[in-house]
Amino acid sequence: MRRFLLSCVPLFVAATAVAQSVPNTTLPAGYQRLAREVLTEAVNTNTSASVGSTTVLANKFRRRLLAAGYTPADIHIVGPDAKNQNLVVRLRGRTTGRKPILLAAHLDVVEAKRADWSTDPFVLRAENGFFIGRGAADDKSGVATLVTNLIRWKRDKWTPERDVIAYFSADEESDATKGVRWMLAHARNLIDAEYCLNTDGGGVDLVNGRPRSFGVEASEKVYVTFRLEAINPGGHSSRPRRDNAIYELAHALERLESYAFPAQLNEVTRAQLERSAALQSPDTAADMRLVAQGYAGGVPSADAQAAMTRLSRDSWFNALFRTTCVATMLDGGHAENALPQRAGAVVNCRMLPNDTPAEVEQTVRRIAGSAVTVTVIYPPVSSETSPLRSDLMALLDRLSARYFPGAPVIPSMALGASDGLFLRNAGIPTYSLSAMAGADGESNEHGLNEKLRESSLYDGVAFWNDLVRELSGH
Repeated sequence: MRRFLLSCVPLFVAATAVAQSVPNTTLPAGYQRLAREVLTEAVNTNTSASVGSTTVLANKFRRRLLAAGYTPADIHIVGPDAKNQNLVVRLRGRTTGRKPILLAAHLDVVEAKRADWSTDPFVLRAENGFFIGRGAADDKSGVATLVTNLIRWKRDKWTPERDVIAYFSADEESDATKGVRWMLAHARNLIDAEYCLNTDGGGVDLVNGRPRSFGVEASEKVYVTFRLEAINPGGHSSRPRRDNAIYELAHALERLESYAFPAQLNEVTRAQLERSAALQSPDTAADMRLVAQGYAGGVPSADAQAAMTRLSRDSWFNALFRTTCVATMLDGGHAENALPQRAGAVVNCRMLPNDTPAEVEQTVRRIAGSAVTVTVIYPPVSSETSPLRSDLMALLDRLSARYFPGAPVIPSMALGASDGLFLRNAGIPTYSLSAMAGADGESNEHGLNEKLRESSLYDGVAFWNDLVRELSGH
């Protein structure tokens, strides 16, 4: 699930979509053609859950990689069933005793109905400086970036200081049970690494066609869903009773609506506020700095608490600072002339990585009250914040200055979810940094006519080539 860093933050300067966004790419023409070929092959292969197959695409890439010089022993296509296979490729390094670096992208895409699109969503087309097709941005641009570089590294006869593993997952767009969760349970040895660099997240925000920020996601909120339900004997609607199931549920939801979980920051969100404050209006920037300083530990000052309150009026900042729970589905009653015997609601929570699942559940139960039962229907998968590695952050600062002048590197906590959630949970720190550039809302991933700037693909391929080479030894 591709996300640009500040796409939900109120911008001090309005974003404008233009086709020519960044300087001419440094990627050689031959690798531009290869990247376009790989992206075309990826988009034109339907990998949606309904009628598509990640296995088909994995085998197409296997043939490309074998032709580039990889041995069969270093290419693995594995998974729980014939339709949903994962691809793992290992570039052998020198024997240093260091654990590999893992590179990640996902092969699957969300559904796309032909009748809704102006053209076939599973046929890539180029138009006005953009590539258009399902997955062009999320995440087949990342897939094309890694496959192109894997081939380039073999052609260049580059041998890194340590092994570099590229992992292309199935099933990221649903619950990952056929993808990264299956891999960690059944084939962890194939992807075990010191840390992971994920193409599915982060990105470069453009404002008026110029780079504004370079996002690196080092943390994600944790997804958990509850069902709240009130049960009652019911009766005839002509004789209302005080303990009405719908009202009891409604009162519980009102209490939930008015409740705010405690605000807190972690290493990533604190750095996010500090590094992105300069991009905001003066008043917002001042509040962001007050919060970053005041919530660094101990009891925050009155000024910091006031700043937190002001910022929290915005839904994006509120979600950044605290665990949130919201009712998303509702049902109840069985006949218009009968008292309801049952009323239920689905409540989705996005927990801060530092919050304890048991404490969040206990809070929801307390708010619901004794007349409403609470059941966990999607249990949380806790995932700690990835430490901000000094070597990685310093390198990203240099590369951002080279490729996206004027764009500060900003660590962030994703409000959504990706494969990184499960990798972090398994002890593999993960950093999502697509290096693809776009204006706010431009790519429309998961939506109609999903698109990617052509220049962004080429710059992304060049960026990742430099990134991996410098981290892994020239």
